[in-house]
Amino acid sequence: MKIEPEVKKQITRNVILSLFIYLLPIVLMFLTFLITGDRPWEKKAHKTENVKSTNNKINSNNGSND
Repeated sequence: MKIEPEVKKQITRNVILSLFIYLLPIVLMFLTFLITGDRPWEKKAHKTENVKSTNNKINSNNGSND
């Protein structure tokens, strides 16, 4: 099956446009890291805090309505 030149041109254009849209945020992210010098992957993770739940249940059936 032969593809018409116009259809082939449209497919090629759409593929290039799709790749551009896909790669643009990634390129901008790394460009921002390059300009600002920020390296978030080298920062230490935050420590988790021990937080007591403030949800006090009145009944003892664990929220079941049965």
